[in-house]
Amino acid sequence: MPDKTLMSNKPVETPIARSGLVETFETYKGGMTLAFAALLYVGSWAAVALTPWRTAAQIGVSIGEAALIGGLCDYIALKMIFERHWYLPGSGVLPRNRQKLIDGIASTIENEWLTPEMIGKKLAEMELVGRLGTYLQEVNIHDLLGPGGLERMLSRASDYLESPDARERLETILRKTMPKTVRGLDWVLEKIRVRTMASRILANLRQALSQVQNDPEVMLTLENAVHEFGQQLHDPSSYARERAQRLIDRMVERAVAASRGQIAGMVREKLAQLTDEQIRFQIESKTRTHLDWIRVNGVTFGAFFGLVFAILRMAVQYQTPLLAKVAG
Repeated sequence: MPDKTLMSNKPVETPIARSGLVETFETYKGGMTLAFAALLYVGSWAAVALTPWRTAAQIGVSIGEAALIGGLCDYIALKMIFERHWYLPGSGVLPRNRQKLIDGIASTIENEWLTPEMIGKKLAEMELVGRLGTYLQEVNIHDLLGPGGLERMLSRASDYLESPDARERLETILRKTMPKTVRGLDWVLEKIRVRTMASRILANLRQALSQVQNDPEVMLTLENAVHEFGQQLHDPSSYARERAQRLIDRMVERAVAASRGQIAGMVREKLAQLTDEQIRFQIESKTRTHLDWIRVNGVTFGAFFGLVFAILRMAVQYQTPLLAKVAG
């Protein structure tokens, strides 16, 4: 059976075509409604002059006239908001109130949209300790430390072991842990013995550190320790989770306290860098399609009220001769 759609001469209306018409109307709805009102007004005057349907044409003239007035007034009002013109007193509401606009936006963002309290609440709801635990459970030790991170860490540890402070700390520990028999020796011999032991321990530690990154078992042990620590962060009763939660809570509190005034300051700084034209474009590009509904409503309600007034005028014109006859 032949396809009736193919045999028909009528164009097929597709969803793409319909969406294109809707998109076109959404973009140019203000201008389209104003143009329609102008066509109605001109066409109605032509009908008054060239056709016998004067009554209907006069109603069309009233409707088109009122629609044009409403649409043009709203068009001028929108122009006055965004642009400055010498022939429009008080125009350029946004450019003339630039600083008030910037301060208002900054204040609204910080005091109503992104308050420090709200930021702190959202950070608390994110369960940062649990997320950290999940990350540590899955992370590779090399990814955690970054490129060359392990080498830098071992180098710093080795440098510390060579410092006088590390030697002094180790010697203090050795003196406290030495047997009583050794403590009874002469203090000179004790000091020599402690220094010798400390030097030997530090040398062995430095040597061991230099071999850590080349020992896969040590690296695997270190990575397993990180994974185990991540598991502990998921345990509500673990000491590691308790300490991590306290640390993160303090960090959040400090971040929230430090954010006071910073959000508004950043918004003001960013907006202050924009020119009047850039600010106008930023606001108009986001709101113009919505504000054009003002023009559409101006034309629509102007046409409605024009119709109402035309009917009232015709009713009065009809009743006047009738009342004159009754009075006569």
